Amino acid sequence: MLSEIIKKKIEQKAGQLIRYSRDCDTLAEKIQTDCKCRISSSTLKRLFGFVKGEKEPRAYTLDILANYIGHPSWDELLLSFNTEGSQAPKEISELKIPKLKPGQKFELSFKPNIIITVEYIGKSIFKVLTSKNSRLKEGDVFKASVITLHHPLFILEVESGGKRESRIIEGKVSGVTSIRKLY
Repeated sequence: MLSEIIKKKIEQKAGQLIRYSRDCDTLAEKIQTDCKCRISSSTLKRLFGFVKGEKEPRAYTLDILANYIGHPSWDELLLSFNTEGSQAPKEISELKIPKLKPGQKFELSFKPNIIITVEYIGKSIFKVLTSKNSRLKEGDVFKASVITLHHPLFILEVESGGKRESRIIEGKVSGVTSIRKLY
């Protein structure tokens, strides 16, 4: 399922709310007209949450959606969230990393069924305490500059088992679905 932020961007571009599954039929036509690429209405229904589906959307599908709302690729769309921070709606919850204190613990959830608990170490560094269905593993240490509800978690540096790993983007499609402070 798509994050609420991305759904709203698509609705703005389409000039209509996507409230009912039949709205996805019209959206599929608009995308085909604008992008000269086809996404089936059943795929859109799954991405908008009208139809249950466990499988991840293909990169090609996500690239078409990104292109529809003015980005060259899905990855570029996700990276744009790092630069849109000041334009983000006020209702979005965010971990304000400069205000965190070492030792604070948080639970981050993503769809479908990904949960990690992290402890803030300091200097924008977090340690993974527990991990369920995530590429991040217990004991991994990562650096993040921002953690915002409904936005993907961009991890630029990860240390796993004493080795540095390449970047990880957790919650590419849904973004962070919940942030909870643990006591």
